[in-house]
Amino acid sequence: MSSWADEAREEREFFDTLSIAELHALLHSRQFGKTDAIWYSIAERSTLRVSAWPLLEILDRRSIHRSIRRHAASVLLRMADSHDYEWNADVLSDDSAADFDAHVREFRLSVMDKIRRDS
Repeated sequence: MSSWADEAREEREFFDTLSIAELHALLHSRQFGKTDAIWYSIAERSTLRVSAWPLLEILDRRSIHRSIRRHAASVLLRMADSHDYEWNADVLSDDSAADFDAHVREFRLSVMDKIRRDS
């Protein structure tokens, strides 16, 4: 029987063999894997310009569990190199908060602005 660490390593190795487009397709079809490996693969191999839309789409999907949206938010924050105290993965994934939609909308605008500035 393999350990969780072995499973995570094997899953990460698998995700790293896929293209970023293939990883985005997995996200779109809600195939996130059993470990957090897909998020690390995207965060370490992609850019904000390339992966912003698929990750932002996850933040908008209330039907996706909060923990998954939190992972997507974490990757976006890392890629955006965001150190703004207002934005954190918990704020961006908590759809029970009254201002959730406003936070996601404002964050999306800040991500798009960062992409434009970095172009």
